[in-house]
Formats: sequence, structure tokens, C-alpha cells
Amino acid sequence: MDRRLKIILTILVIILISIISFVGLFIQDTKFMKNILPEYQLGMDLRGCRAVTIKVSEETETIYYDKDGNEVDTETEDGTSKEVLINSEEMLTKENFENTKNLIKQRLEDLNISEYLIRLNEEDGTITVQIPEDDMTDLAVQFLQSQGKFTIENEDGQVLLDNSNLEKVQVGYSNGTTGTTVYLSFKFNENSIEKLKEITNTYVESKDEEGKDTSKKVSINIDGSPLLETSFSEEIANGNLQLTLGTSTDSSTINSYIEQASNIAILVNNGPVPITYTMEQNRFIKSDLSLEDAIIPAIVLGAILVLAFLVLLIKYKKLGILSIFSYIGYLAILLVVIRYTNLVVTLEGICGIIIMGIINYILLIYILQQLKKTEKTRNEYKIVYNKSMLSMVLVLIPTLIIGIALCFALWLPAYSFGTIIFWGILIMALYNAWVTRLLFINSVKE
Repeated sequence: MDRRLKIILTILVIILISIISFVGLFIQDTKFMKNILPEYQLGMDLRGCRAVTIKVSEETETIYYDKDGNEVDTETEDGTSKEVLINSEEMLTKENFENTKNLIKQRLEDLNISEYLIRLNEEDGTITVQIPEDDMTDLAVQFLQSQGKFTIENEDGQVLLDNSNLEKVQVGYSNGTTGTTVYLSFKFNENSIEKLKEITNTYVESKDEEGKDTSKKVSINIDGSPLLETSFSEEIANGNLQLTLGTSTDSSTINSYIEQASNIAILVNNGPVPITYTMEQNRFIKSDLSLEDAIIPAIVLGAILVLAFLVLLIKYKKLGILSIFSYIGYLAILLVVIRYTNLVVTLEGICGIIIMGIINYILLIYILQQLKKTEKTRNEYKIVYNKSMLSMVLVLIPTLIIGIALCFALWLPAYSFGTIIFWGILIMALYNAWVTRLLFINSVKE
């Protein structure tokens, strides 16, 4: 292929990728055009957050006693009653406060909440949580004040089994002639297998001679709300109780069943929290950085970039023009990768993007300087370009190691910065070893 044609095709590809990256890739969606590129995942410091404060509940419950002072479930004619706090003084310990905080943290992680802040007041147990504002926010807020208390109760309200009897809750599904069935599998621990077996033999399906349902039923509850009232048609001897949530052939309906089942599994597997909490505050906090605050820095960065391009153009002529196209293509690909990896971009992450832009510019200047010293033949350009690239890659190895180390950071700003540095250097090495090299080497004759 003619060298000029290679350069033209490469530039056209760079322009196409840049348009997609900076503008978007739109397709017709009913009456509107839809950008199929993933949205940037911005951190709480850039888009704001939901601030939720929960405090130890001060609610009371009524305790009933019979005439002999024994606690009973319902009020008796000659008995007594008294109001007591649902959170007794003995429960309000720093250990229980800390356990509650840890359970909430685990729930957020299981919900794939990528960024959160939790603060605990060890004196009164008040917990403040900040989470991003997105589609998962309302569900996460609900999880913050839910106890995650699982019970199987009889018709008299007696608790037959609870969280202490469970080993794990898992989501499952099976395909049949009527569609896909989604179910929850409650696996009970070894000490509770016989108890579950006894329950399934006691609360069985039955009908009288007239066909009327006379079954003794149990209620399966989450935080006091019944998921299902049922009786059993067969004995469960393996300690594995399956609860069907729904059957459908529609994919969206199936996904909603799976989501519902997954949420219940997260809540039960991590619960119950030792203390009952109530919502005190639930509000949105705007980011300290507004669009107006970003205008001046954006103008300054744009002006610096234009000035840097002018330097390339004036000093290096044809190679300078090719360098400008190469530079824009590199930034476009880096931004596309950030979108598709769903990387949460914080203010530190933006600094990482700027740093990678500076490093790539320095790399181009270094290569151009080395090429300027050599004879303008393709063979000489290849040798000098390869040596220059190798030298720069070796120099960047310590930076790459730092980026990889920060990829494992638990603090999101450090993680965002490190991951962008990692991807930035990796893309830089591959992109300049192929695309920029192709542009530069084909700029001269044999």
C-alpha cells in the first residue's frame, strides 16, 4: 500500500475514533437518538451524593404478662403489660455499634456501590453514610435501616427458625416448559436440618372431606414482612428450602425476579443488625465543584493545549501535524477505555488524565527530537524511533508500578488515579508503538 494512503487512512481512523470518543456514537431509539457509549462514572466529589443519617430507634413495644408474671404473646384478661424500648440499654454498646457499621459496609459492597463514606458516632451509635446518586441509591438507603431479620413463624407468631439457623441464602433459576423460574435457596446449618424436617412434617397441606383447605401454615418473613405463607407438600430432609419468586418467559421480568432475589439474599446473608435504627436524614448534597468552577480551568487547559500544538506545528512542520493527530487519537482512546471499564472518575482521576496527556506530549517531543538528528530515510527512522520508544518505556516503568500499586487501593481517589495511570501508560506504549510509528515512518520515502 502506498505510504501516503497509509497515512491518510490512519488519520481518518483517528478522526473517527475521536468523534466517537468526544461526541458520542448515536443510534435511533424510537423517536430519539441514543448514545450507546457508556456514561462516565463520576465520583461523589464531582457529581454530589446522597447523605443519609440513621440513629438508634427510640421506639417502644408492649410486653404482655399473665397473672403469674410470665411473658405471653397476647394480652390476657387478668394479666399486665408494660412499654419497653425495642433497643434495651444492654444492646447499646460500642461493639454493637461497630458491628452495625460493618454490616452496612458489607451490604453496600455486595450491592456493588463503588464509592461510599461511613461515619460512626461511638457515643450514641448514630451512623452517617454518603453514597453516589444513581439508580441504586434508593435501594441502598432502604438497606441502611433494614435489619435483615429472617424468621419462619407459625400462625400464632411463634418463631420456629431465624437467621441463627441459616448457613447461606443463594439465588437460583431453572428452565422449564412454562419459562424460567427464579427462586431463593435457604440452606440451613447442620444443627437446624432436623428442625426444618420437623416443621415440614408438621405444617403440611391438607383438606377436609368437603375439599376445604385445613392446612397448618407458616409465614416466611423478612423484617416482619411476610414473603410467603405456605404449608408443605413433602418433607425437606436435606436442609435446603427453596422459595419460588416467579416464573416468566419475558427477559425483563426474569431479570426483575433475579434482582429481587439477589437483594433479599444480600440482606439476609449479612443480617441481622444487632440494633434497630430509624432514618433521621436523607438528603442530596451538591458537589463543591460546579460547572461554573470548571469553566476557567477548562479554558486554561485548552489554551495550553493549543499552544503546545502550535509548538509542534511550527517546530516540526509535517511531523508536527502528524504528532497532533496522534496526540488527539491517544486521548480519545484513553477516554473510551475509561468509559467501557466503568472506572469511577474522581478529581484525582482527572489529574491522572492530565498527567498522562503531559507524559504523552513529552514522549512525542522526545521522539521528534531524536528523529530530527537522523537522516531522513525510512530505515533510519525505524531504528531511531524504536530506540526512542524503548528508552521512554523504561523510564515510565516506575510510574507504571506506582499506578498498578494504587489499583489495589481501598481509597477511591487513589484507586481512580492509579487505574487511569495504569491504562494511560499501557495504551500509550501500544498506541505509539503502532499508530504513531506508522505515521512517522511513512512520512519519509524509502
